[in-house]
Amino acid sequence: MRAPHILLVDDETRFVTNLAKLLEGRGFRVSAAFDGPRALDALGTQGDIEVVVLDVRMPGLDGIETLRLIRKNHCGVEVIMLTGQACLEDGIEAVRAGAFDYLQKPCDIEDLISRIGAARNLKLIKRHPVLWPRTKAGEVILSGFVPLFPEDPLSRALMIFNRYREGEGGHMLFVVDRQNRLQGSITRREMMDAVDHAKPHGNLTWEWVRQHPEALPGSTLEQIMNRRVATVSPQTPLAEAAQLMLRCHYDSLAVVADGCVQGVIRLRDVLQYLQADEIAAGDGD
Repeated sequence: MRAPHILLVDDETRFVTNLAKLLEGRGFRVSAAFDGPRALDALGTQGDIEVVVLDVRMPGLDGIETLRLIRKNHCGVEVIMLTGQACLEDGIEAVRAGAFDYLQKPCDIEDLISRIGAARNLKLIKRHPVLWPRTKAGEVILSGFVPLFPEDPLSRALMIFNRYREGEGGHMLFVVDRQNRLQGSITRREMMDAVDHAKPHGNLTWEWVRQHPEALPGSTLEQIMNRRVATVSPQTPLAEAAQLMLRCHYDSLAVVADGCVQGVIRLRDVLQYLQADEIAAGDGD
């Protein structure tokens, strides 16, 4: 089986070089372009590129315009946008122009690889549901929220992470007490750090942790979870929730009412509803 072919597009040469090395070390074939026109040339001459990782802010032909041209001329290629600035308007514009996902620099390599996998398996993902009007966080809560408890072992968090298809469940799980009050959060990165701290493994990857649950230390979630977690209420406007997720570098967020967790929202879904709402507002003008 041929290795997946990824195109990195960014005017920051060092960033592209370092990211390419990381992706190549994980089995990807990587091509690079340092501006929009060269990215379009690469897509025109290399027909097996599956996913483009594209910077939003570039001189000349910027990322959004490059994205539009990719969607117009190479509709079979998915695009993941990267930005160094937490800008809600850029996120909405990227989704409107056809981006598969929107990540912030510096992004965790495990997160990026997960999104690349989701983009490659797009046919297995219900990407374009009918977007009924939504304006509040409580209206876009994901179904199937699975709580974790402080006394749970790390293996339970790993089991829940493993239930999700690539790109479906996010990279953060939430820990509650028996009254469903939020206690903290746990991420894939924190799980990996716990494994590496117990026994250093060098170039540890999430895929390795998934396949070696016996490597998890005997810690409970309470011992490694992050206790400072930003939340929103069900009545929080979607734009405000998106700004908070961008500012905190979250891809998901707990929705809390009366001190209890109601569920979880996901940045990608929020951006889709915001851009759909802008389109609907424009149609009504």
